[in-house]
Amino acid sequence: MIKLSLFKALNNFDLDINLELESFNVLGVYGPSGSGKSTLLRCISGLEPAKSVHINNQPVHELPSDKRGITLQLQSCPLFPHLDVAGNLAFTQKHCGNKQTSLTLQYVVKTLELQDLLDRDVQSLSGGERQRVVFARTLLAGQKFIMLDEPFSALDWSLRFKTLTKLNELAVKFNIKFIIVSHSLKELLFCCDTLIQLDKGKVINQGASAHVAKAIYANDRQTPLSLINYDMVKFDEDYGLYQLQLQQSEQPLFVLPALVDSSNKLIIESEQMSLSALKPEQTTHSNVLRSVLTQAELINNKWQLTLNVDGQTLYCLASRRVWDKNDFKVGDVLYTAISNLE
Repeated sequence: MIKLSLFKALNNFDLDINLELESFNVLGVYGPSGSGKSTLLRCISGLEPAKSVHINNQPVHELPSDKRGITLQLQSCPLFPHLDVAGNLAFTQKHCGNKQTSLTLQYVVKTLELQDLLDRDVQSLSGGERQRVVFARTLLAGQKFIMLDEPFSALDWSLRFKTLTKLNELAVKFNIKFIIVSHSLKELLFCCDTLIQLDKGKVINQGASAHVAKAIYANDRQTPLSLINYDMVKFDEDYGLYQLQLQQSEQPLFVLPALVDSSNKLIIESEQMSLSALKPEQTTHSNVLRSVLTQAELINNKWQLTLNVDGQTLYCLASRRVWDKNDFKVGDVLYTAISNLE
């Protein structure tokens, strides 16, 4: 159990947090702009004063920031302009004391695939490259409690996806707790096992990521995302695709290597899916899953459908015309074709 309580009076509302969470690896913080997400991290780290900050019932608000055992990576973190990338990382590794992890420079560079950047002048780095280097520096500070404020916003989704997969790996291997703030629910759903939702300084939802995300979709009328867990089966060299198998299921998916990583998760957007009440005997889709319609709700003039695929959940949208034409009903067996995986 991890406990966090914090109070800080702000201009328009009070940041008043009182959390009790089962142990997590990666905790996501989600909410609209101005809800207190970044301020929460700054108060925990000591960059902003707060009336009270307690972690696991221990008061830390009177401790200076460098005595809290916490590293905070802000949205904009400068690098030393007179040092190259390797110099920036080596400086951090050498001069950060009281390290709590055994992360080495060599391990971090290899894990984040920074070998080609080491000799670069930091002034020549793109925004995404700079964020990757800053994250490496954050890891090398050696703390077991790391907070990240929109850390990978400048990365394209493919590289962001690859970097996000490292969080859980690092958390498990080095016993690090990550807290990450993002405006992207897709990003948080992918990398976080636990999620909290903030609004006007208060936690209005907390728990397992999939559970909280479902509530956010319902309340905020957002287009839903689906998270599929899979097991690796084999790589087809002829087609350059991985054949995956849904966990606790015999249904396969054929997926590009760029979408496969050690997290064994796939995020599927509702726009990637199409439905049929009949099993397609001839189709251009390689990925068709048998599912059962468990819930249907009309939202913003579209039907939001919840599908059970051998114990896992898919969220799909259907127009009113498609719904009426096919006469779908809860309990129907439907076949879900998924595009853009191969």
